Amino acid sequence: MGASASREKFRESVTALIEVDVSADDAEFWDELWKIPSSGEEVFELISPGAARRLRDERFDNLATLFTQATAQLCQIVETPYNIYFDQALNCVRVLTRILPFLLEKGDLGDPDENVEHLCWGTGSAGMPGDERIGLVVGEESGKTGTKSSGQGEEEQEPLALLVVHAAMHMLFLPQFTCDFYDENDANKKVKKPALTKMDKEMRAEAGLASEKVVEGGVVLQPRPTTIVWAPGAGISPYETGIEMSTRKYDKNRIEVLRLLLAACCDPLFSPADEYNPLASRWLAVSVAADAPNAVCLFYSLLNTILNYDPASMSFNSDSNHMQLVELSAQVLCVLLDCGLPGSPEIVINHDGDPVVEYEQASHGGFNIFRTILARLNTANEMTYVFKGFSHLLKNVYQSKTTYLPTTTSTKLECFQELLVLLWKFLEENPMFMNHVLTKCNVNELIVPICFLMYQSRRDPAQIGLVHICTFVLLKLSGERSFGVALNKPFTSKLPTDLPLFSGGHADLVAITLHKLVVNGAYKLVPLYSCFLTIICNISPYWRQMSLVAAVKLVNLFELFSSPKFLYSGEHAHRHLALLLEVFNNIIQYQFTGNQHLIYAIIRRKDSFGRLASLTLQKAQTQCHKVYGDHTAVQQDKDGRRAPMSMVDGEGNTIDDRSDVTGQQFTPTEEWLSEMKASLPLETVTRLLQHLVPVVDDIVARKQGVVDENEILEVLKDVTMVGLLPVPHAIVIRKYQPNQYTALWFTAFMWGVIFLRNQSLPMFDGQAIELFQVSVQEEED
Repeated sequence: MGASASREKFRESVTALIEVDVSADDAEFWDELWKIPSSGEEVFELISPGAARRLRDERFDNLATLFTQATAQLCQIVETPYNIYFDQALNCVRVLTRILPFLLEKGDLGDPDENVEHLCWGTGSAGMPGDERIGLVVGEESGKTGTKSSGQGEEEQEPLALLVVHAAMHMLFLPQFTCDFYDENDANKKVKKPALTKMDKEMRAEAGLASEKVVEGGVVLQPRPTTIVWAPGAGISPYETGIEMSTRKYDKNRIEVLRLLLAACCDPLFSPADEYNPLASRWLAVSVAADAPNAVCLFYSLLNTILNYDPASMSFNSDSNHMQLVELSAQVLCVLLDCGLPGSPEIVINHDGDPVVEYEQASHGGFNIFRTILARLNTANEMTYVFKGFSHLLKNVYQSKTTYLPTTTSTKLECFQELLVLLWKFLEENPMFMNHVLTKCNVNELIVPICFLMYQSRRDPAQIGLVHICTFVLLKLSGERSFGVALNKPFTSKLPTDLPLFSGGHADLVAITLHKLVVNGAYKLVPLYSCFLTIICNISPYWRQMSLVAAVKLVNLFELFSSPKFLYSGEHAHRHLALLLEVFNNIIQYQFTGNQHLIYAIIRRKDSFGRLASLTLQKAQTQCHKVYGDHTAVQQDKDGRRAPMSMVDGEGNTIDDRSDVTGQQFTPTEEWLSEMKASLPLETVTRLLQHLVPVVDDIVARKQGVVDENEILEVLKDVTMVGLLPVPHAIVIRKYQPNQYTALWFTAFMWGVIFLRNQSLPMFDGQAIELFQVSVQEEED
């Protein structure tokens, strides 16, 4: 059958399914449907969103037969993996990938439908509570698909939803389909584990995990058989691998099955953000349960496939399948790590020394085996491998822009947002990873690409989420002293941006980047200003030598936030000034020597500090009236801070689009002024100016106004302030605190990225998505 004939035949079959009732006993129709050669593109084109919904809403019996037969065929190919049936299995995979999201629109988190519930979960699962309903069978052998004959009793049947997820996870390690042949006895073969190194023991002790708990049995977290894992790296060393472990000949099939697994896990898309519950989806629950087939091998396969990828080795005409596999692996791993509860990092082993999870813990609701494996990575070699993987992949975001010769073209990796989500997961959920990165690795290899991404994305409204996640990563790291110390390393990279040239360390890079986001970023970044300043404040006590450019930028920020437009933009706008003053105080008190550039910049802008210290209520009210007038409504952001622009159009939007929310006008009061002055730590800077302004004035007078700034800097370099400043204050570090709102934001951001990145074959239809808003921009004629 030719390609055009196959396409036409498939079109006729789809039309028949939508237009007429097709009996489940019509063997000729169904056999022919599954044997028609159809590409993924044809399946997605011919089963349009409208067609899929009509099938679900008007011909549900046809959809039920389609779903049931496709699932049964996948279970059969898992039991008897003969390659003559692989093409037919791929047809089933593609059809299921297409229809599953439309079933899940009426699933656990969407608009519930009795027919969909019965089809997906009714077989042998009706009335079962909790973990039994999702097929959790921890403690038993989970190496077989749950296909059972209906004649064996109702209690042995399993829901179709569980069967399709388990079949997909089996098919990701199917001999000659997605991996090479392997001996089933290899699953029980004991692999000699390397002894713990001194660094391993120290790392565990620092994380409070020095002791090991030994138990009789549990769910083993060791990949078995090791020969089926797609790539070596974390959890598996090269000598444990198969001969062709890193082969790319299975990439196409792996992509097809991963897409099916992603489609089966898309429940969150159909939940309104304010109602989302990470424990509510049974589809996700069976995907991450302790009995999920090959879950451990899948975790290490996805992680190592991602981290082993080298964009620099891919030329412009290279096969794109492997890059697509890397990107899809990142998306699937993000999804599997985003549901359920965090894993426990407690080191638990069985008598063979294998890491395990106790059956009792694995049977609890919300258990996620993927998050547990992530939390349990605990050797220095694994931590270093993961760090180097993230580092070389994230560097690609700017290195791909600096290579011009065709023979050395570095392929641009597009999944950097997914990589940042995975990096966040490691920082949040593995207690050893962040400490290892900050003390044993060069964390600046992560900071440079993060700053580059923030700088490049600052004006693009579509990249606001990217700036948010970069900010969260910096905020998380800045809560550690070793991060601030590490940023003193000289910055020598050449970035393809218009970043101001400076001679300094990575702390300067961070400060200059964040300054640019404030003065030249999209208005939607306003809620992040406090985070930006908190990051700078956290690293300031350890900033040994600030560059001239960074010093000027920080004092410029002080002038900006103390200007009437910002200071009177809201009741709490002065909090930005308090953080900046804390930055200055930290450096003056703890890093005075070597920071003459900042000291001189403060002296040159002494009037800004003086005006703030001498501010009166009358002056504040006059300035506020002069800037904002007597309007009864002014622009404010969601935190109640007035927009720093007062020009608005008739719809209440600022003319330069710097706000879209209206609020009540703020007017300075005596209480506000007292609170502001009490919250601003001006004493240290005031004392500094009292002693050093006369010194600088004397130099200028002696030179009759013609003085080289370098002379002043040399004098300031040798000046001592010992005994002249207030008693040094305690260093305050503001650490990131996890909360449900941030977790929800990450879920919505992650799924937004996945939605946009799967548009070549549009897996998800934006019309039904509730987790975030989908806007379609009409193309101009």
